[in-house]
Amino acid sequence: MRLCALTVLCSGLLVTSGTAQADDRWLIVPISSSADAEWMESAVTQARTALIEQGTDVWPLDEAAARFETESSAPATTLSEHELERWMSLSSAGVNDLAEGDYKKALEQLNVAQDLSRKAIEELNREPERARRVFDTCLYIVRATLATESESRARAVARECRRLVPRAEPSPYMHPPVVTDLLSQIDALQAKQTGELRVASSPPGCAARLNGVFLGETPVSIGDLFPGTYRVQVECVPAKRGRVHFVTVGAGRTERHVDARFDDSVASRSFVHLRYANAADEQAHRVADVLRIADGVGASAVVAVSMSAQDTMELELIEVAAGGSTAPAALARISTSRSGPSKSDLAQAAGALGNGQCMDFASPRPVALACRGDEAIGAAGAPAPDGWPIGRRPRGQFIAGLTLVGVGFAGLVTGYALLAPRHSAGVDWVTGVEDPGGTGENQASQQKWFDLGTGIIVSASVGAAALVTAMPLALPGRNKTPWWG
Repeated sequence: MRLCALTVLCSGLLVTSGTAQADDRWLIVPISSSADAEWMESAVTQARTALIEQGTDVWPLDEAAARFETESSAPATTLSEHELERWMSLSSAGVNDLAEGDYKKALEQLNVAQDLSRKAIEELNREPERARRVFDTCLYIVRATLATESESRARAVARECRRLVPRAEPSPYMHPPVVTDLLSQIDALQAKQTGELRVASSPPGCAARLNGVFLGETPVSIGDLFPGTYRVQVECVPAKRGRVHFVTVGAGRTERHVDARFDDSVASRSFVHLRYANAADEQAHRVADVLRIADGVGASAVVAVSMSAQDTMELELIEVAAGGSTAPAALARISTSRSGPSKSDLAQAAGALGNGQCMDFASPRPVALACRGDEAIGAAGAPAPDGWPIGRRPRGQFIAGLTLVGVGFAGLVTGYALLAPRHSAGVDWVTGVEDPGGTGENQASQQKWFDLGTGIIVSASVGAAALVTAMPLALPGRNKTPWWG
């Protein structure tokens, strides 16, 4: 028992001292420049599973998409005809209840309509008349709140009305003086706390919208904004809704620059992916775009998955710390079909990415590819430009592994070598039990036997731990355990 515990302890200390655990997760981003993108979701799901089985921590697809939409941009909200009709019906029903003096029922109806307004404000405000109705509906809530709750609560609702529909004015003759006076008081009190937002874009001259309200062409500024979070859209193509950027405006000036080309290329529903109009655009922007996605999600590296040919899938590891280098940190090509790549091919690709290798497994035999800007290398196992074999562990790991092998064999040999003198000491101890001369030789033999036993345990434990630790450092990487393992 002591031998096992000491072996595990020594092995743990050696492994911990030589390995650093990464905190950040990798992100998988599929990329396509063709009309066929049905392969994306299944491919990235299978690739994520293979990487996890290799010991890599990878972002869940839905969690990464939600994080990107919160920190970077989200697709514009759309409303069906049924949802729009329901919103208008709730608003009208609330007004009727107000006219009848049933403020409690009116507040229930209007609050449901307000919840829908918050979720789809950028869509509701696109039409000026509908935006005014959003503002009026919000002010109806102020009226019902004044009648059923406190004035402070009504003031909070009025401030939200101002944020929901920038530059809005209530419809004339639709609201009692108590509501319009409260709105005027809030405007006067908040005048010194309002901020300014400046929206620019690449390219310039695109339509800019704030919570769906048209501001003008970029670059454009809007002032007198109440502090809060707003939804910014930049649209260079009139018929296409721009992605929503959440911008927090405080006192003073806030600036937001929107890259319309990137917004047109990225999608984030279900999972984050990139779609380009053609192969030239993909080649020119893919590295910068995946790094921008990694920044929005908070990933340490991105595995870009693409179809380099109809039957070939490419997995490219791009490290955030590389600072925008176009050379991949690792690369793997594997064969695929309509049903996707095989599990064994994905395992090979994941292993190559984890070991920082660039390999083509789609060839009849594995072939090393250009990696980090190096020239193309020959078959796997051939020497790299620095003379180090491709299939072998990195030089530092391999040398450390050989060193531990030497330490391990030395420990085991020492342990076995101590068996003979310990046996001799045991014989002396047993045959000299009576110690007739009283010279103390019996006690000396006993102590020697115990000391040699401790030496055997320590040397054998250190030797075993060193050999166990040396195996993953010195042995070549394999996708499956060999028969002799």
